[in-house]
Amino acid sequence: MKEKIITVEQLVKNFDNGDTKQTIINELNLEIYDNDFTIIMGSSGAGKSTLMYCLSGMDKPTSGNIIFDKENITKMNNDKLAIFRRKKCGFVFQAIYLLDKMSLMENVLTAGLLNNNKKEIIKKAKELFKKVNIPEITYKKSVNQVSGGEAQRVGIVRAAINNPKVIFADEPTGALNSENSKAVLDVLTELNKEGQSIIMVTHDKKSALRGNRIIYLKDGKIFGELSLEKYEENDKERNDKLDSFLKEMGW
Repeated sequence: MKEKIITVEQLVKNFDNGDTKQTIINELNLEIYDNDFTIIMGSSGAGKSTLMYCLSGMDKPTSGNIIFDKENITKMNNDKLAIFRRKKCGFVFQAIYLLDKMSLMENVLTAGLLNNNKKEIIKKAKELFKKVNIPEITYKKSVNQVSGGEAQRVGIVRAAINNPKVIFADEPTGALNSENSKAVLDVLTELNKEGQSIIMVTHDKKSALRGNRIIYLKDGKIFGELSLEKYEENDKERNDKLDSFLKEMGW
């Protein structure tokens, strides 16, 4: 039986625009399981990114509870949330938020040294760089000296450096070409096969194929869900199942 790492209870997120109130997440209930590659899909405005930000503690819901690794993060103040995120969460975004005045290695060490000593974190960083096919000669380069795909893979190293419970990825291939997108998805897939839990927001079917659980949102609620086996390349049956599911969802 899978272990639950996140439990969402009656989650509501409203945005108040002065005269009007918009409900983005509407009394949503959800359980996220350890070692799953969970995909969140839905049309624009369905609440995908808002849900991910609430799950990770980057945004606070209007009401409801989020139990993350047995702690109710909705009850935490901002300082406690920051510490929690640093220890339990890794983040990969569409925009590659690496600091261009630092080398690639320094970008990773800046995140890792918050929780670990320098010797340990350098060793872990080198292991992760090797895993994502970033050669040692590249460590001292700045983000402006590498391709977008390489920079995004460094972003994944930074996200994974503290052994987070969950890596949250928000459209991580949205700004990449097809070759670089595949390289980034391959890295995330491999991390998941090694036991890393991942929650990824995407509108891209090729990205969604990497997940073993696809959650489809509509009007801030879960409209449908599809369970798959772990990803294997060139799995036509998997592709057909996802096509059928997305058609049923009206995607």
